[in-house]
Amino acid sequence: MEAFGKESKNPFWKRLFSPGGFEWAFRMRKGDAKSFFARQDESGELLLKRNRQLDESFERYLACTEEGENLVEEAWDLALEWEQVVAKEPRNLKLLSKQWEADLLFMDRQTSQVAAGSVCFPSSWDLRHAIGKTLDQVHGVVPRLNPQIGEMIKRFLEKLEPGKSYCRENWSFTRSDALDYHPDLNRKRLNETLSLDEVYLRIEHQLFTGLSDGVLMGIRIETTPLKELAEDPSVWNTIAEKLRTMPDDVARYKSMDAAIPTILREMKAYRSFQ
Repeated sequence: MEAFGKESKNPFWKRLFSPGGFEWAFRMRKGDAKSFFARQDESGELLLKRNRQLDESFERYLACTEEGENLVEEAWDLALEWEQVVAKEPRNLKLLSKQWEADLLFMDRQTSQVAAGSVCFPSSWDLRHAIGKTLDQVHGVVPRLNPQIGEMIKRFLEKLEPGKSYCRENWSFTRSDALDYHPDLNRKRLNETLSLDEVYLRIEHQLFTGLSDGVLMGIRIETTPLKELAEDPSVWNTIAEKLRTMPDDVARYKSMDAAIPTILREMKAYRSFQ
């Protein structure tokens, strides 16, 4: 990841943490699907991790319904057109996922269901609990999300035209920089025993691109130590405000309720708020 102190990174942090208290937000901007799915890790380590997880724990990270097969086929067409993958048979989701770095989710437009997915680096959720469900059902477990932005998400996905792409980010905090936060792994959780050195900002870079009968969503994970954001006082203050105003039920859902007072105390000790 590019060093935080570089000027070019500051606008990203400011956009990610817009002023004000905590809220579920669905702010979209135009995206470039070809660039998003192009290989970014020159070392090849990311694809090696994906391949290993798909080979060792296929059922945990990948699922495809009958409706999803046509959407996967269309994604193969895009990947080949962009010269980002090597043609292989069968053109299934597993073989595509072994060549694309990003996690993939496919939404069927007619049913509004999650029709297929290959999610090797989930942010504390299980694909097996989402496959075949509508977005309303998937988001139903997230406190306050559907009432605040559920209808907005649904309308956006229903109207996304083939070939059009948009992007956004989600953020959360974790107690390590591990990419794979599948619930089965029982990663160490945020609680009152943590120190600031253990806290990482976890960003989901999301890309939505329209397909003929649905939507392809790509997800890339980025992590950075929370301490690095202290270089920008306005961002540091805004993060603290988001944490202070996070509703209790949302904090419990994020497994942060016990940790928030400690995080705020550690943040203030490291760099005082303004």
